[in-house]
Amino acid sequence: MNKHKKASLFILITTAVVLYLLAGILLNPFILWTSLPLYISYLFINKAVKLHSISKLISAYGFMLFSVAFSVFYHITWYIDWQGTKTGSSTSALIFIWLPLYSVILGFIGYVLGKLAGRLYERKA
Repeated sequence: MNKHKKASLFILITTAVVLYLLAGILLNPFILWTSLPLYISYLFINKAVKLHSISKLISAYGFMLFSVAFSVFYHITWYIDWQGTKTGSSTSALIFIWLPLYSVILGFIGYVLGKLAGRLYERKA
């Protein structure tokens, strides 16, 4: 189980660095807020590892997959200005106030789907 903790920590730190680089700002303390889904993902994975629960681990990975994928996707669309994401409005950057909350909501959808997958896994095992 320790390998899951190390792998998730590597993924989450790498994602935080990618989000920071995609922001394009040298000194960006706001990255602490936009990385909220990463912290929550790590807490879920850490708890699952401590409990030695495969079902909870699958749920935690579901949360991480959905929340991090959405956050990275939006940061990339912002970085490349896809369909005017960055330049389409003078207030378009305000999305980063709400983006962590949207990512967490999607993460909980992934958590529920992971929980269902975990129950199926336990039933077959």
